[in-house]
Amino acid sequence: MAGLDAMVVGQVARDIVLLVDEVPGASGTAPVRCRRELLGGKGANQAVGLAQLGVRVGLLGAVGQDEVGDRLLGRARSDGIDVSPVLRREGTPSALIVDVVDARGHWRYLEDIPAETLLTEADVAGAEDALRAAQAVVVQLQQPLPAALAAARCARA
Repeated sequence: MAGLDAMVVGQVARDIVLLVDEVPGASGTAPVRCRRELLGGKGANQAVGLAQLGVRVGLLGAVGQDEVGDRLLGRARSDGIDVSPVLRREGTPSALIVDVVDARGHWRYLEDIPAETLLTEADVAGAEDALRAAQAVVVQLQQPLPAALAAARCARA
């Protein structure tokens, strides 16, 4: 982890993107034109974008101690992200986000984000050395306020 250009503090989730011609009304159905399953969550997305720009980036987030968490971390590693700061939460599923996008580009988000997949102040304190060693810290502000503030204070110091 030493020598990272940036550390992203934020959400890690499984994204399922469904493209449909039209979102059905209540009790209706619609065929899915395209389905993609991706590493997602706004924090992970920011880390992927930085890695694609050639930034040596780490990610501080939380996933479940489940098969989905294994796949998410494997995908992040293959994208060039240091996931050693990511926490594994026993007994909770990894976060899930379903994006339903219609032919006009209108989207609807369905989120199953267990509270245990959000960071705490204690999580940030446990990663203090990694945060201080990074040249830049990007804080995804949908984390609980105490954790986001702790990350910002740590980065500033």
